[in-house]
Amino acid sequence: MPTKTYLTALFWIAVVAWAITLLFYGESLSAALLKPASLVQSILIAVVTIFEKWAWRWPLLNALVKRPNLIGFYEGELRSQWINPETKQGIPAIPSFIVIRQTLSDIHVRLFTEQSQSGSLQGVISRQADEHQELFFSYRNEPKIEHRAHSPIHYGGAKLQISQDTKSLDGSYWTDRATIGGMTFSRLSRETPSSFQEANELAACAANTRP
Repeated sequence: MPTKTYLTALFWIAVVAWAITLLFYGESLSAALLKPASLVQSILIAVVTIFEKWAWRWPLLNALVKRPNLIGFYEGELRSQWINPETKQGIPAIPSFIVIRQTLSDIHVRLFTEQSQSGSLQGVISRQADEHQELFFSYRNEPKIEHRAHSPIHYGGAKLQISQDTKSLDGSYWTDRATIGGMTFSRLSRETPSSFQEANELAACAANTRP
């Protein structure tokens, strides 16, 4: 989101440009022209803040900005391609949840499993010429302390294709531990739980209310 300092500087650049333009056309300047400046500046900051945080989601405005609203929590799984060197076997799919918080310019992804959670460091939505959209993000994974002996903190990245209705995400991930895998998620609601337990409880409630 643009900072207040950035918006203030942009506003005064516009004021100076307006004043120079008036002088160029031979118009006189007076102090009265600057009287409403602070009020206009406050209105500008308020409008930009509202648009950045909430208004961009409104259907009519969202159709103009063309930014998918991914806010909510998604249930799915991770499918690791890691092979246990001792058993020569893979591991079962890992039940997971993704929670997405978003503004017009920023997006944050948090992934929960029973043993760990990952928080995005940087995220971006890419739109192709054919309207195909993908979510890319880098992340830091923090296993619970009791699991760190065999699963240390690590970093990675993910690429998820966004369905046209924004209700499902499908793609892959990779880590700095030289592991890769697939990911598939479906949105359950617009809620944003803050833990695996909370997400699991919400998913159970959603399952009970399905027809």
